[in-house]
Amino acid sequence: MNPFYEDDSATIYHGDCVNIKPTNQKPKLILTDPPYATGKIQSRLGGESYEDKESAEEVSVKIETVCENWFGSDTTLAVICDYRLAYSLVARLTKFGLVFRGEIIWSFGLGNPRTSWWANKHNHILTFTENETSGIFNEEHVPRTDRVAESKGYPSDKSVGSVWDYTFSNSDSERVKYPNQKPLKILNPFVQVHSNIGDLVFDPFMGSGSTGVSACNHFRKFIGCDLKEEACEIAVRRFAEPVLPLYGQIREEL
Repeated sequence: MNPFYEDDSATIYHGDCVNIKPTNQKPKLILTDPPYATGKIQSRLGGESYEDKESAEEVSVKIETVCENWFGSDTTLAVICDYRLAYSLVARLTKFGLVFRGEIIWSFGLGNPRTSWWANKHNHILTFTENETSGIFNEEHVPRTDRVAESKGYPSDKSVGSVWDYTFSNSDSERVKYPNQKPLKILNPFVQVHSNIGDLVFDPFMGSGSTGVSACNHFRKFIGCDLKEEACEIAVRRFAEPVLPLYGQIREEL
């Protein structure tokens, strides 16, 4: 498959992630936000839409294939999803041989809660590695949060816990006209913690390219792909925008 776009930092493919030939350089981080298996049209007001028609089983099989083709001895996989995919994916990938290292729960306030059942106002960010000790973990880039109360002998802040509360406003200037865009404030810590400058970051379900923007902002190389050509076009436009080098400066509170 020929690249849809390519420069010194980023390569984008328009097509199915399972059909991309792996590079010799294995990614240190596979960070992705795959389809959620809702069976519904996903849309952005005044922007693009796509049909979220693949089942959780179909999405899980694709992610397993990506891991089989792209995983290296020091790769970390981080998958952003909701309950429709989370539990079946953990079962499949642990059976495949990866180690489930835990999850971050991203809680957000955007959108109306459903009235037919309990609200579903969070995403799972599932993390996997080859074994219990593999994978890069740059602890100094874990976000910080203020302590509830001062404690003698301890700093006024601490590493954030496993529940991150952040709402990505529809009016945020970072927003583009593509559905289910993920904010850099959530993606940046994963890029910095699980990779180093010059490493490769891969997103097999790229969407509007937010993972790539985060990777390139932090001087990583990026490969991404998406089935929808409009997503690739939006990602290309975002990569062409001037960016502020953020390496070493992300200490955001969540």
